[in-house]
Amino acid sequence: MFPNDYKGYLSKEVTTNGLSNAFFNGLACWYLIKDKGDMPFWGAHSFGVDILATAFILPWIVTLILVPLQKVKMRKGKAAPWMPSSVAPHYMYDFVSRFPNKLWLNAILFGLIGMLVFAPTLLALLFAAQIDLFTAAEYAVFKGVWAGILAALLTTPMILLGLRQPVQADN
Repeated sequence: MFPNDYKGYLSKEVTTNGLSNAFFNGLACWYLIKDKGDMPFWGAHSFGVDILATAFILPWIVTLILVPLQKVKMRKGKAAPWMPSSVAPHYMYDFVSRFPNKLWLNAILFGLIGMLVFAPTLLALLFAAQIDLFTAAEYAVFKGVWAGILAALLTTPMILLGLRQPVQADN
């Protein structure tokens, strides 16, 4: 799928982003809800609303950090520019090439992907499994793992977005 130099780089970045987001989201969640009692699916202090909010905010923040960081690495020669034909499968190129060149729009788009694709899928699975209540500790662990997976899944397209060659205007 990816040449060996990108495989290692992407693997390291996906692992780092996934694990760090899992740890910090789980820790922050525990700190914020440890005294609130059980969390129902919907209502006051519900995990359904928290998952929807996190699904937007997490990719939005990660995009705002990761894309500019990749551009800096590319400028400094620490990461190679993305040459779509040799670096990523065609579907990844098609996906990332549709994103605009504005960072704030990319952050909003990744946030919407999280909120409109990943969150409803997770909530539907929880509903189907008839999970309608978490203790604070259970939810903190669950949210940490889920946030880590979400960050890991979106890291590769974010990195490729940061490393893509800018579109050249015809003169």
